[in-house]
Amino acid sequence: MRAPTALWARFVPLPKVITAESLTLTFPEKRKRKTKEPFRREKPVQDDVGDMSREANPLGSHIYFYTHLTSKRVIYSLYQTLYNAKAMKQVTFMGKKSVPEALRKDHWTPFLTVSFTNPSTGLKAFQHLRELRKLHETQWDIELKSKKMKERSMILQDQRGNSIADLAAICKRDVKGDEKVRVRWMNIYDAEYAKEWPECVVHDVETQKGIRFHARRMGKFAADAKEGVVETPQIAAKTEVPQVEEGAKAEAQIEAPKVESIPEVKPEAVPEESKKSGFSFWR
Repeated sequence: MRAPTALWARFVPLPKVITAESLTLTFPEKRKRKTKEPFRREKPVQDDVGDMSREANPLGSHIYFYTHLTSKRVIYSLYQTLYNAKAMKQVTFMGKKSVPEALRKDHWTPFLTVSFTNPSTGLKAFQHLRELRKLHETQWDIELKSKKMKERSMILQDQRGNSIADLAAICKRDVKGDEKVRVRWMNIYDAEYAKEWPECVVHDVETQKGIRFHARRMGKFAADAKEGVVETPQIAAKTEVPQVEEGAKAEAQIEAPKVESIPEVKPEAVPEESKKSGFSFWR
């Protein structure tokens, strides 16, 4: 069997002058194949999330709001992901097929994340949110009793608007002193479910794309940081606007435009046509 160098020697041209350098075997350069660039995901945005260490974020610093994609049912979690054993305790029976055997994570999506400067206030708010949701699901109007069981169950399961209104009321009552609360929305228009928000709440919008089934891990919320504040420079007006006087003085200052006199044009006289008799000969 021939050596690979012998096969390459067949295609190497012979030199015109035999020297020491020409006796060394040179191989032609191999062409590189064109390869497609590998798929690269977008890097997560490193913005004002803060310190994400466990020491800086004790239990109660954040509350994650999850909602069902079809029924709009809401589950509160102190952790970034939903745990089946803890989340199933928040699912109330409201009719046939209203309580699943286990939670499917592809049916639940985060829509809101709340961060507290005081973790004890966050734990208290978490307890009050669960209690208020239980009242919404069990104590309802008598008008719903006349509706069918399936329709009534769908109305009671939709607690998305009630959860946002409850959050605004809890922040107004429990957050005291210099404490601050940051609410990071997936859709900022959901804030309209509440009539009013207290001054201690700072609204923010999620900047990272592709969040659907798992909430983004939040860091320590610093109340001293200014969020969403954009300083606009003040531009001094150079042109002065003349003041307009009112009353008879203003009417005197206004001069009527001069209109040149236009000569009157009289219409030309049209000669009267002679009246013809109605009798005529046929030709």
